[in-house]
Amino acid sequence: MKTQILVVALCAVCAGCGLMTKKLRPGDEGFKPSVVACVGDSITYGHGASKRMLTSYPAQLQALLGEEWAVTNFGHNARTALDEGREWNGARGMGYRKSPEFAKALACKPDVVIFMLGTNDSKPVNWDGHADEVKRDYAKLVDDFLALEPRPVVVIAASPFVKKDSFSIRERVVGGELVPWQRDFAASRKLPFVDVYSATKAAAAESYIGDGVHPNDAGYGVIAETFATALRNLSGR
Repeated sequence: MKTQILVVALCAVCAGCGLMTKKLRPGDEGFKPSVVACVGDSITYGHGASKRMLTSYPAQLQALLGEEWAVTNFGHNARTALDEGREWNGARGMGYRKSPEFAKALACKPDVVIFMLGTNDSKPVNWDGHADEVKRDYAKLVDDFLALEPRPVVVIAASPFVKKDSFSIRERVVGGELVPWQRDFAASRKLPFVDVYSATKAAAAESYIGDGVHPNDAGYGVIAETFATALRNLSGR
């Protein structure tokens, strides 16, 4: 039932966009892949462990979708939706708007934006006493992408499940406050919502590295599969 609801929501949002009307295939004259901009923090960028970069979800998503799509990774470690976001130790300058990836994501002229920020906003230094500011700046970032011409489809992704509180990131804030707000925000703006939180929580036993925040290869696969299903439904491909 949840999948059916998601399909209806995506199609309703995208019925008038180019993704629903593209007929050309790879190899056809004039073919251009649909550009997907993945906006987020280290969970989007990919997490390094034991001197090895674990596969990011955008890389796995590209492999799943194939050459009809061009998936671009604009993740940046420790970034927040809050413009004046801080690291757990108080270091400033963590707002995604201040990262070079923000300008690059806007400039790539995406057909789809997968917007997955919020995990780092759950830190006490960012959330406690500033929740309304987080929500305000989150909405402003989304609006910046919606203002692009041609207008992309902006997919609101729920922040992933936090298996174990680490780096002062708190599951009670992510699951208890942030994700419900993200769902309501997407509904209020009539934007497609993808429930990455539920997908990662269901697969948590085998999908995280030791810190309990960052996925392992299998966890990135869960996220990629969740988005691949949503984008296929969105485009009818």
